[in-house]
Amino acid sequence: MREKIFLLLLLLLLLGGVFWKIVPAVLSPIASDKLPDRLVEENGLLPEEQAPEFEPEMITVHLVGAVQNPGIYHLPEGSRVYELLEAGGGPSEEADLNSVNLARPLYDGEQVVIYRPGEAAADTTPSEKKVNINKASAEELMTLPSIGEVRAQRIIDHREEYGPFTDITEIMDVSGIGQGIFNQIKDLITIY
Repeated sequence: MREKIFLLLLLLLLLGGVFWKIVPAVLSPIASDKLPDRLVEENGLLPEEQAPEFEPEMITVHLVGAVQNPGIYHLPEGSRVYELLEAGGGPSEEADLNSVNLARPLYDGEQVVIYRPGEAAADTTPSEKKVNINKASAEELMTLPSIGEVRAQRIIDHREEYGPFTDITEIMDVSGIGQGIFNQIKDLITIY
């Protein structure tokens, strides 16, 4: 009986070793460029140069002011103001490019204004006076009621971890900012 158990264990060990060698070869991906063209075509595999490209997320931005072609533009997420300006045909002759940060990242749904000389200082639209919670430094955030150093840092940490806020109400997702604080700051903040 012992001999039978010993032989059975030995057989299982041998089969396990064979299985151990075979499984990685079966489970490893097969590179289509190493296969004959006939197999690639029959199995629907595409060589790397024919593989479908990844489509980036798109954002929609409104470009206005001293530009060649103002309007609404769709750009890949992560685009910058200078890329939007290029898409709009470039600045017009009277554009004051020193009044805009051309390297700033764009956010979905925002409006970018390219001013003429003197317009930036004269523009007193309410959103210009608000604190942009997507771009503000800790010092700027601390100008808001009930936002001290700790909460300002939490806001910055939150947007770095989860990306830009898409609505001002999302600031309540930040630890330590509830409905009461939101009610105090809602008219003083913007996401654009």
